[in-house]
Amino acid sequence: MAENFRVGLRRHVLRHRRAHYPITPARVSRASKQDRKIVEESHIVAQEIADIGVRVSAVSTVEAAANALRELILDGRLLPGARLREHEYAERLGIARHSFRAATQILIGEGLLKREPHRGVEVPVLSAGDVADIFRLRTALEIEAVRLVGEAGIVPAAAQLAVDEMSSLAEDAPRRAIVWPDQRFHQAIIEATGSVRMQRAYFGLQSEITLCLAQLEPACDKPGQVAAEHEELLAPIISGDTDLAEKLFSHHLDQAVISLVSLHSARSEEGATEA
Repeated sequence: MAENFRVGLRRHVLRHRRAHYPITPARVSRASKQDRKIVEESHIVAQEIADIGVRVSAVSTVEAAANALRELILDGRLLPGARLREHEYAERLGIARHSFRAATQILIGEGLLKREPHRGVEVPVLSAGDVADIFRLRTALEIEAVRLVGEAGIVPAAAQLAVDEMSSLAEDAPRRAIVWPDQRFHQAIIEATGSVRMQRAYFGLQSEITLCLAQLEPACDKPGQVAAEHEELLAPIISGDTDLAEKLFSHHLDQAVISLVSLHSARSEEGATEA
């Protein structure tokens, strides 16, 4: 299982590099010893490989590795407190160690990894205070976005599309299928402000929001219920009632953080009892 995971993950990155960075003699001559090994292996990658559920975007090798690690963390396949040993994970990803360090630095900046003295890089274990702090900033950004969008009379089409997507889901849809359109709804409100800086701040926070959900795995309502709740959030924006929109968004986010902090406390008590 571990070997299949390692080979599959490595081949995803190899496929990307071969597709977007064509191999030339000059590149091979400049490559490090490990990179030359990757080049050689890329010629024998099978067309049919096991799907390990990680999708690597068409970006640089460092970003591709960061994307793969990000997805493993947000999917819960790298657990809180898990250590990412440089040699081991560089080998799994099929990249040089300096590329792995650069990839982890991207995720450290997003709050998805942290570097500890004498321990290296690991997945952070969020505290109840962390959860509250993340949602404090989220609430500030979203309420201001709702105000700006409402005053400008903008109705974000992407927000309605996200609601429609939630409405179309089967009642037994997996949690992730509900979470992604939920997040796209809120992101659409931020993007509709047209503020590049607000979007940048929210994007930097969004990974940590997802990390909260991945680590705590709160129970999701049925898709129809989630869709109805977000339809209610969007209605006053459509009608131009900015004050009501702000109140509904504030209540929505307050309830989310109360639920997550309570869940965190319950999990902590269970862990203490088991210990």
